Amino acid sequence: MAVASWRAAISVLAPPDAVTTSLAVAAAACLPVFGVGGRVAAAVRFRWHGLDELTGLPGRRYFVETAARWLGGGHRVRGSASAALILIDLDRLRDINGTLGHEHGDLMLTTVSDRLRSVLRPADLLARVDGDGFAALLRGVDLAGAEAVARRIREVLRTPVRLDDLRVQADVSVGIAHAPEHGRGVLELMRRAEEAMYTAKGTHSGQRVYDSDCQLGNRAQLGLRADLWEALDDGQIELRYQPKANMRSGLISGVEALVRWRHPTDGLRLPDMFLPEMERAGLMGRLTQRVLDLALADCARWHAAGAALAVSVNVPASVIVDCGFVDLARDSLKRHGLPASALIVEVTEDGIITMLEQAQRTLSGLRDHGVQVSLDDYGTGFCSLAYLRELPADEVKLDQRFLQDIDRDSSAAEIVRSTVSLAHALRLRIVAEGVETSRSWASLAAWQCDEVQGYFLSRPLVAERVLSWLREWGDRLRWLPPAGESAPTGPIRVTTAPRGAGSHSAATAANARPSFPTVGAASSGPVATALMTTSASPSIAESSSPPNGSVPVAGPVSLASAQAGPAGRVSKAPTTPSGSGLASGVAEPPAAARSSLAVPSDRPGLWPMGFRMSQRVDVGSRRPSGQLARDGQRLTG
Repeated sequence: MAVASWRAAISVLAPPDAVTTSLAVAAAACLPVFGVGGRVAAAVRFRWHGLDELTGLPGRRYFVETAARWLGGGHRVRGSASAALILIDLDRLRDINGTLGHEHGDLMLTTVSDRLRSVLRPADLLARVDGDGFAALLRGVDLAGAEAVARRIREVLRTPVRLDDLRVQADVSVGIAHAPEHGRGVLELMRRAEEAMYTAKGTHSGQRVYDSDCQLGNRAQLGLRADLWEALDDGQIELRYQPKANMRSGLISGVEALVRWRHPTDGLRLPDMFLPEMERAGLMGRLTQRVLDLALADCARWHAAGAALAVSVNVPASVIVDCGFVDLARDSLKRHGLPASALIVEVTEDGIITMLEQAQRTLSGLRDHGVQVSLDDYGTGFCSLAYLRELPADEVKLDQRFLQDIDRDSSAAEIVRSTVSLAHALRLRIVAEGVETSRSWASLAAWQCDEVQGYFLSRPLVAERVLSWLREWGDRLRWLPPAGESAPTGPIRVTTAPRGAGSHSAATAANARPSFPTVGAASSGPVATALMTTSASPSIAESSSPPNGSVPVAGPVSLASAQAGPAGRVSKAPTTPSGSGLASGVAEPPAAARSSLAVPSDRPGLWPMGFRMSQRVDVGSRRPSGQLARDGQRLTG
């Protein structure tokens, strides 16, 4: 009765929080009287005093409140407090809990907390702020002193701990933040120290002082995942296509599909800006399906226009190990009315070697259906030779990093040459990525490389631009030397002339008459050794509009009948069933037409490439090469 009366009176005179607190304190004080103690009393102390039951250290809330008072809340008027915040994280506590049991994980935590106390001063603030994390605040310590304390902590923890008859070392990662240069408030210092700690964990360096390179993310990345879902749902994914040329004939054999994201506010985003987050969000399956559908739809339109190109699609490891991908590829080809040879699936080594059996089944199923398999970025992984031996494939793509120095580094050149020989010995087709100069083209041709791609051919193109670009590439083939002749050397100086100038001389026109061997046709040597063009030309820029007044032509155009209009535009010639005029593997001019090709005065293929040939070509005593110089500036492929 007395207790009920007291409860009624206090509820009127005091607020509810005060009543709850007073009751909890009274209960905690009376627990030993009634014989209840131990864990219940410890839980009450942890709730209201912020103490960790296992280690006896303060908890996160107590640490934050106390550190805020020590640092003055980050708003000191007469200068800022000098202090260091050290964050210590156990690296393998989850492994210990899973292997030996949580009781041994608890023993590791108590041992670590005792050793931390032995290193720190009595005046320092130590707390357990996470399941496997500790934090220490050191007042009046400069940055060098804080680093020394971190080294002593790691040194004292190197002594193994005896757990279930095993000697287990307490590996830790330590992050350090110092006030006031890294932050003035405790929450800011904890965030900086955590970023430094994760950087140390990722680099296996043991400890790290915070700097700008330690940032884990930014505000834009936090909202990226929601934007990616919308990109897939709203059709914001686009493709660009980079052509691949056959080195023996110079004809275009196919294109590689490159993914882009058309963000509604930020514009076009490159894959490096969103593919890692796509992988983390588990969206690579949906993205691959979208890219495959877009690429095959464009490929079907090119086939209908007479350009039987193959399209290469990059498939990540997380998708290629899915047994359902074979059916997805088969159904997509059937839906778009394409043969299996129109699709090349490119896979990278990363992640596949660890799931080798699943990858082998999928790749074998694709090849059984007639889809070609390409091993992308060869030479950049850890098991490249095993990669070639274990995975069923049709071609190997040499990473572009190997081609950067072949013009000036004999070792790099020998690596590329030997890799080409290795691929041929294994009966694999080899494709060189990142070809940007005529000299690289000539070297690869001399080494019998099968195909190349890169800015020397073209920058990535929108789908609507591919057909018209094929005709421009056909015009570039006019300037290839005849089969079996050595690669031309020396620069060409091209001078511009007004429109409507007289036609080329008979000698110039005769030199411009090309021959177009089919892909795979036997030849006495590489044909495409040097081309007269520039990779920086606006015709091959990544844009959706035709450059320099040229217009895309819906159907195939015969190179023999293509004429230049008043503004240098190509007028569409009568469509032929053979699809002649498109410089692709199966769309070459008939034999009868090849011998009668003429070069008109206004060359339609050269106008879109950013320069125009005149009647005057000064070659001196040397033959033309694939290097152009205009107005004193050298334009290389």
